[in-house]
Amino acid sequence: MRSWSSRRTALSLLVMALLALLLAGCSGVLYRDRFEGRKPAWETGEFVEGVVTYADGVYSITSYGNSHMMWGRLDGRTFDNVDIEVEATPVITPANYNNSFGIGCRIQPNNDGYYLRVSSDGYYAITKIADSIPIPLIDWTASPIIRKGTETNILRAVCHGNRLEWYANGYQLGAVQDTAFQSGDIVLTATSFEAEPTQVHFDNFIARKPGTAKD
Repeated sequence: MRSWSSRRTALSLLVMALLALLLAGCSGVLYRDRFEGRKPAWETGEFVEGVVTYADGVYSITSYGNSHMMWGRLDGRTFDNVDIEVEATPVITPANYNNSFGIGCRIQPNNDGYYLRVSSDGYYAITKIADSIPIPLIDWTASPIIRKGTETNILRAVCHGNRLEWYANGYQLGAVQDTAFQSGDIVLTATSFEAEPTQVHFDNFIARKPGTAKD
């Protein structure tokens, strides 16, 4: 017959396992990536318009210029409702800071979807691409919340139901409603609107269930 000590040990292990599951559910983390030495989960490649790659513990996206938008897709994972946060640092910009970088959610196989972006000269936008045609849901708008130049911005996109919310550095930039896309992939993106390149380093990526506490 098992001793009371054995039963108590088994009960303690069960309680700890249940607590771990509860805490995981409360955190709501769907995917996390610090881009440190793991098997790449994000798209990589060199293209005519730019490069997406891992580099020194970050995910690096380079647009060679002339308004070519480059993006890297989180492979093998599709999301519907999701709260996405990432640190973004432009390390190369045009002289006039005329670029963009940010997050795409509910991205389709043909790259239609929602793109939430900021620029190094202090603007933000939310764009829907449908049938390969960009449609501004919020056109480029200046905001003092956005850190300019090559400073790091903490970007957050919430895609929940029909609502899209866009944040920088803990403050909301804007929000819209749209019903075109209900699920899809996540991408990170960078664009230079000049002949000069833009390179943006992304780090500390996390995707959560909307409405769950940050850990």
